[in-house]
Amino acid sequence: MNKLFQPVQVGSLTLKNSIVFAPTSVGREGLDFYEKIAKGGASLIILPDISVIPSMLGAPSLGSLQYADYFRKVVEICHRYDCKVSVQLFHPEYDVDYIGSLYRQRGKISSDEVHCLLAENMMAYADTLTTEQADAIVEKFAAAARNAREVGVDMIQIHGDRLIGSFSSALFNHRTDRYAPHTAFAEAVVKAVRAAVPEMPLDYKLTIRTEEPKLGRGGALISEVPEFVEVLEAAGVDAFHVAIANHSNIRDTIPAANHPLLQGEGCFTHLGRAVLTMARKPVCIVGKLQHADAMEALLEEGFAMVGMSRQLVADPEWPNKVQSGQTDSIRYCVYCNSKCVASIMSGQPVSCILWDNANETKEVNA
Repeated sequence: MNKLFQPVQVGSLTLKNSIVFAPTSVGREGLDFYEKIAKGGASLIILPDISVIPSMLGAPSLGSLQYADYFRKVVEICHRYDCKVSVQLFHPEYDVDYIGSLYRQRGKISSDEVHCLLAENMMAYADTLTTEQADAIVEKFAAAARNAREVGVDMIQIHGDRLIGSFSSALFNHRTDRYAPHTAFAEAVVKAVRAAVPEMPLDYKLTIRTEEPKLGRGGALISEVPEFVEVLEAAGVDAFHVAIANHSNIRDTIPAANHPLLQGEGCFTHLGRAVLTMARKPVCIVGKLQHADAMEALLEEGFAMVGMSRQLVADPEWPNKVQSGQTDSIRYCVYCNSKCVASIMSGQPVSCILWDNANETKEVNA
C-alpha cells in the first residue's frame, strides 16, 4: 500500500499511518478493547462523546478532572503501540439540568418516555439559551480542552453535532443574536479551544445533511460546507473529520447493509468530497470502509485519513493484517448492526456477531 501506511501530519502531531478508529462507544470503559485496536495497528483512536459538563449517566467527561485516571490509562495503553489518542468534546443538545430534574421528580422513567422528552427538548434548546448561557458553554469547551491537555491526550476533536449541530442548522437555530449565523457558535467554540490549548492539534467533526435526498438531521447543509470550511480553518482547525449529521438519527449515522440510500463502501464519500474540494487542512473520510484498495484510492484522491468503526470492531487486527499481506484472514464486517449498535445504544461492552463465529464470545471488560 503506497499511502495507507505512510505517516500523516495533523498540526504538530505525526500519525504513523492513515488508519483511524472513528469515534465509537465501546462501553463504560472498554480499556481492553482500546488496547486491541491500538495493538492491531491503528494510528489514532478517537474517544467518543466526551462531555464538557458532568454526565448524568456517569460516563467519563472532561468537565472536570474526576475521570483523569481513566483518560491517563487509555493514553498509557495506546502509547505502548505508538497509537495516538484524541477526545471528542461535545455538549448535549438538550437541557441536562431540566432532564435531570425530571428524573428526580418522577423517579424511574421508561426509555420511551426519555426518548420523547429528549426529542422535544432538543428541538427548542438552541433557541432558548440566552446569549450569556451560550457564551458560558463556549467557555466550558475551553475548560474541557485544558483538562484534556492535563490528562495527556494527543489531540482534540470538536464534535460538530449535538449542541453545535443545532446551532449549525436552520432546523434548530432561529436565533436573532450573534449566534444566529449557522457558523457562529462553531467558530466561537473553535476559537476558544484554540486559545486555551494553542499547541494541541485540533480536529473538527463536520457533520453534514442533504435535502435531496433527505439524509441526516441538524448539522450543516451540504451547500453550506464551503462557508463552514473557510470559517473553521480561519478559527484554528487543523483537520476535518467528515460524517453525516446525527441528532439521534442512528439509522443514517450508522447505516446498515440494507439502508435504502447509504449503500456500499464509502457511503459518505460524497460528503467528504464536498469538504475536500474546499479544505486546505487534512480530511478524514468514513462510511462503511473495509477494503484496503478502496481506501488507497480515497487517499490517492486527496483524503489524508480513513476512519473505520464497525470494521475495526469486527477485526481490530485489520491494519496489521493488511500491512503483512494477510488479507485472507480478515473478518469483514457485514453491517448487520445486530450486536455493535445494540451495545452502543445500551452502554454495554462492545460486541460483534462475527466474534461468535470466530469463537471470540468473551465480551470486552468494561
